[in-house]
Amino acid sequence: MQDNYIEVIGEAQYSEEPDTWIIDVTLNIQTANKDALIAESREYKNKLVNILLSNGITEDELFYAGTDLYAPWWKKNRVGLNASHKVTIRTKDRYKAYNALEKIEELNKISKRIVVQIDERKPFFKANDAEILNARKAACKNALIKAKDLADAFNMDVGSPIEIEEIDKGVRASGNYGDNDWGGVYAVACASQRSINDEVDNEVQLKGNERVVYLRYRIKFAMIVKG
Repeated sequence: MQDNYIEVIGEAQYSEEPDTWIIDVTLNIQTANKDALIAESREYKNKLVNILLSNGITEDELFYAGTDLYAPWWKKNRVGLNASHKVTIRTKDRYKAYNALEKIEELNKISKRIVVQIDERKPFFKANDAEILNARKAACKNALIKAKDLADAFNMDVGSPIEIEEIDKGVRASGNYGDNDWGGVYAVACASQRSINDEVDNEVQLKGNERVVYLRYRIKFAMIVKG
């Protein structure tokens, strides 16, 4: 092993953009008996799916996440039964999803026993390959600059790198629903993203927040006496 070396941390960062939006839609139904619950839950699950499919969501973007039947054990009299159906939307066009989700509001109006809950999860992110490569190079250059500054203080030069180790990446969350930034407060996504002015039909469609990925490399450089 090289006797004289200096070890530094090189740092850089790049941005990732949201690529696929993930939204869970849960249909909750309460009835007095099991037979009615099964029939109604099937009926309204199909209505939910058909509303989404008829308003722009494709079958490739819609996934069935399961069913849950249970008694409200937390109630003293435990009267009635509950059913929950969950479907998940995965789409690259979140505004298309928002517009479709607005249409399911009619299910909430049918009965107080029917509640539709919408939760937006952390999106899938992606980065440009060239940006990642540039960030890696920038981190290595950053390490070299640090090493040279430190070596110069000891009247030495920096030689070739001896060892390079990638440290776990750090990620600063984007602040999108489901991917809250540091210190953020959890919030449930709202389906409606309409303009405040109801008379304006054109919706302002903003780009999703980027998130920052921090690269860090631990690099050992040989140290050479200035000659």
